[in-house]
Amino acid sequence: MIYMTTPTGFAVAIDGPAGVGKSTTARRVAESLGMTYIDTGSMYRAIALYCVRHGIDLQDKAAVSTNLPNIQIYLTQGQIYLNDEDVSGAIRTQAISDATSIIAPYPAVREKLSAKQKEIAATGQVVMDGRDIGSHVLPWAQVKIYLDADPGIRAARRAAELAEKGQQTDISQIRKEIELRDHRDKTREHSPLVKANDAVCIDTGHMTKDEVVASIIAHIKAARRKQCSIDSLEGC
Repeated sequence: MIYMTTPTGFAVAIDGPAGVGKSTTARRVAESLGMTYIDTGSMYRAIALYCVRHGIDLQDKAAVSTNLPNIQIYLTQGQIYLNDEDVSGAIRTQAISDATSIIAPYPAVREKLSAKQKEIAATGQVVMDGRDIGSHVLPWAQVKIYLDADPGIRAARRAAELAEKGQQTDISQIRKEIELRDHRDKTREHSPLVKANDAVCIDTGHMTKDEVVASIIAHIKAARRKQCSIDSLEGC
């Protein structure tokens, strides 16, 4: 194991399906509490971007796995770097989203990134979002949140985001893509999307962003108080 047998950090795991607002929510929660935000989705997107740029057949699991040693990814100051190039903007296209949904289930891809994520969180104060953070990557996380929303609502939100960037949108097509990704994520063999048994489920469908953030912060503060009463954690 790369990470410690008994992690000493404080972690918040935020999971949920595509388009539910995990990244935006997790970033705001981290900023509000002075914690480090780890965007795991961007890490998978970076690998997908590398594969697309190098003409690697996304459907060829062996080819993708073979190229992983050539891919170096790191996060700093809210930006993601792929082999020393800032690709924070390049990974945010629908094409890369589609490519990511194909390569993300591959065991070698998930093992490479989950090992890095575990190492980052072992001794830090982090908010990490993804699809298997609470169930697989950080099962020890003190706070586990599962965000959800109806596919139609998620599709409308995604269409609005793309429209703001000047990209043409088709809500019906976006919904189909979201539902397909949900199916892939929930049925994949390695670390499928599931709600951890001890996770708090929050339906964001009819909540504002501020309300979702406030709800999660309340759970975090409650967990910190509980931990402080047990072991007098520094800073309580």
